[in-house]
Amino acid sequence: MFIAYLTELLRTAYKVPGEIDPQRSFLELDVDSLSLAELGAQLEDELGVTVEEEELSAVTTVAQLAALLEARGAVVPA
Repeated sequence: MFIAYLTELLRTAYKVPGEIDPQRSFLELDVDSLSLAELGAQLEDELGVTVEEEELSAVTTVAQLAALLEARGAVVPA
């Protein structure tokens, strides 16, 4: 559920090119720390779930971030 949401967000808002493999690291996807911080703020705005910078640094893949959001009880916006 969140994997599709996050990959679309990375593709459109953060201009990650090509197919996004949820198991690849953010580093491999060329998503830098500034973009991750912006992503965290965007997720808080859109989902109402706080993801601290330390948590974003600890999760290294889209799949891990999706699992964190699900564990927090976030809901994908319609």
